[in-house]
Amino acid sequence: MFYPKVFSSLLVLAVLFVPFVSYSEDAHSYPEISEIGPGRYKFGDILIDQNNREFSFAGTCNQISGLVEYALVHEDGKVHESLFQTNISPRLVHACFLLLKEKPETNFFKILDGNLSEWAKLRRIELSIIWEQNNTYQEKPISSMVINQIDNRELASKSFVFSGSRTIEGQYLAEMDGSIIAVYHDSRATLNSMDKQSNSDEVWIAHQTGMPPKGHPVRIRLKLPEKE
Repeated sequence: MFYPKVFSSLLVLAVLFVPFVSYSEDAHSYPEISEIGPGRYKFGDILIDQNNREFSFAGTCNQISGLVEYALVHEDGKVHESLFQTNISPRLVHACFLLLKEKPETNFFKILDGNLSEWAKLRRIELSIIWEQNNTYQEKPISSMVINQIDNRELASKSFVFSGSRTIEGQYLAEMDGSIIAVYHDSRATLNSMDKQSNSDEVWIAHQTGMPPKGHPVRIRLKLPEKE
């Protein structure tokens, strides 16, 4: 089990690997970590479950129709192209992965045209949306909320990878753009899709059926694979 002081020490190490450009003047300090239960921590507005290797945070359903390039962006990002938005910054999402000892797949874009054996080695992140409607809680994978308008299929399940955003001159580009989870390939986003048609920005549309209503509050849940 991790203890808050140990977890905080890991945060200091994690922060060293997440350069950023802040959205506001006071964004340079990371939030404190507090233990709220065995293996469970509060990292600002993010809940981290170390034992189950997952974390979650609040967001809003942003788009239920039309073309989409992102599953999730910061509220100051490209909201006109995204299913969901949140006030959680990309650098904090990146830091959560590092805190749970998950390394970014920095070679993601290099192997997009590689053979299947290389693709199979990529570690997949399970992404789901949780919301309450009519006194009932629902949870569905984000992949089911994106549909290919050419062949009428959903985005491939478990296709998201923690690619990590590009960093130029010490600036974490996802923080500049607010791009967190990309459906269409974006080297500046924190996570990317490895669906075979994620190289096109003209095929993916919001799949309104089964989605929460536009403007509805949701919780975004990211579950990491088992440790290697």
